[in-house]
Amino acid sequence: MKPGGDHGAFMSALFCAVTLLNALHAAHGGQGAEPVKPAQTGTAQVLVVYYSRTGNTEQMARGVAEGVKRVPGVAVTVKKISEVSKEDLQAADGIVLGCPTYFANIPGEMKTALDDWNWKLKVDFTDKVGGAFATAGGQVGGQEHVVVSLLLFMLHNRMIVAGPLYRNEKTGSVWAESGAAAITGPLDVGVGEAELDGARRLGERVATLTKKLRARVISE
Repeated sequence: MKPGGDHGAFMSALFCAVTLLNALHAAHGGQGAEPVKPAQTGTAQVLVVYYSRTGNTEQMARGVAEGVKRVPGVAVTVKKISEVSKEDLQAADGIVLGCPTYFANIPGEMKTALDDWNWKLKVDFTDKVGGAFATAGGQVGGQEHVVVSLLLFMLHNRMIVAGPLYRNEKTGSVWAESGAAAITGPLDVGVGEAELDGARRLGERVATLTKKLRARVISE
């Protein structure tokens, strides 16, 4: 055998193997094909992000997700704020934020994470749909202030915000609220069914708008 004969045989076999793999890959979508993205399939993506210490706010987050699932063609992901990545935020067409109320304000952990989304991750939130929910121990514990603060974060990041819809069956009037909220302290321990109903309505509303906007983007 001539010098380098073994090397030549190896390179020939390697070339054949690569050629075969390329042929198989092309048969399954083409060489270099990327995974199908939500924008290509038309499936709207809603991300529910929450911070929770005792589990009450997490329960509300699950309620929001249940509401999102009421709308066909919309997928939902629920994550703790510490687990959210830039990729999660970029892939989402709609984002719902929720947290407990500490001294009538957003918890420090939540606020720091939101700031990081801007200053460190530099996420573009333009025209994503947003909604918010909060929990607090008392009846006037600051839930609405926290909800509005979360919505202000969204508005200042160029998002489109919405709250849950309600209907008076006797009069037929329909109205919306800023978000969903729950009292979890001694006066009304835990998260009740009526409070979960508000969370579900919030999820459904955000999902409906997200789906409409996603369909419009695809049609254009």
